[in-house]
Amino acid sequence: MADLTTHRPKSRGITQWWSQWKNGFYSKLWVQDLFSRLPIFARLSRKEGEAIFQMMTGFVDTQILLYFVRSGLLADLKEGPLAINVLAQNAGLDTETLRLLCRAGVALKLVHVHKDRVSLARRGALVLGLPGIAELIDHHSILYQDMADPTPFFKGDMAYQLAAFWPYVFGTMGTVNDRDVARYSDLMTKSQFMVARDTLRAISPKKNARWLDVGGGSGAFVTQVTAKHPHVTATVFDLNGAHNGALGHDFIEGSFFTDPLPEGFDVISLIRVLYDHSDDTVRNLLTKVYTALPSGGHLVVSEPMLGDPHPNRFGDTYFAVYTFAMQTGKTRSAKQISDILKEIGFSSVKIHPTKRPFVTTVIEAIKN
Repeated sequence: MADLTTHRPKSRGITQWWSQWKNGFYSKLWVQDLFSRLPIFARLSRKEGEAIFQMMTGFVDTQILLYFVRSGLLADLKEGPLAINVLAQNAGLDTETLRLLCRAGVALKLVHVHKDRVSLARRGALVLGLPGIAELIDHHSILYQDMADPTPFFKGDMAYQLAAFWPYVFGTMGTVNDRDVARYSDLMTKSQFMVARDTLRAISPKKNARWLDVGGGSGAFVTQVTAKHPHVTATVFDLNGAHNGALGHDFIEGSFFTDPLPEGFDVISLIRVLYDHSDDTVRNLLTKVYTALPSGGHLVVSEPMLGDPHPNRFGDTYFAVYTFAMQTGKTRSAKQISDILKEIGFSSVKIHPTKRPFVTTVIEAIKN
């Protein structure tokens, strides 16, 4: 480990002095004790303590949520309340263990408990009702296994299970079989609902527009496009095995790694595609999009992004770490993507804020 003292400025400027004094002041126990008793600072002190404790215990919350989903406890309550002993017997648990879980579920606002009868809370009903949420909760156990020891995780001294789950994103036709493509596509389909809803609230295609969704998998997104805009003709461009012809959209087989993109479309969309890939791949793909679009054609990019200008807990913690574990891409800010688009030649690059940035952010760009 390097001696960091040799890397700090030798002269103590006002910034360095203030940083050292502030860090030393806040870390003193008597200061913390004083702040906890002063009315002005007590609330701030309590909030900071709660925030630190929440960070420390957050993994426990995720595992409790995972158990409620994976065991079927939430699904058992869908039709109405049940007694704790009935739920315990059905889950193969003793009553006291189930009672512990239910109290935890109440704290997480997943369930209600009244006189030993358990019912769904609104949050639990949302987990069951929103398409893809339960599947994503179950899927993310792979990431948490990777992160069990954060030291080798961030040093890269391990084989990432999440990277093995997503071989599809490497895009090499000879090494990716139809089963892998279908597995990827199935999860993306089930989790596409909210992304599509928020994207289409921001984008309004022209009447009779021809829309190409690159990397669109089964066509879950373009199905939402044509449902909201019946006058739009939608097509998916993706690898063989990804699409579902039963959804009624057109399909063009190909890989954006090795093939040019089809021309003749007014709108090309990249929905949760860029953050799967490296900067070079992203730049090459966006260049292909620019080449394929006619003058005045629109590009739509929609995916979770880093907080800009300030980091946030969605893009900069969860999604950034998830894409790091995938080992193929990275989460970018809207500004980073916009800068690449402008360099390639797109004009009128617009960032559409969405009501749920933890779901997606939308960028729209027009070809000159």
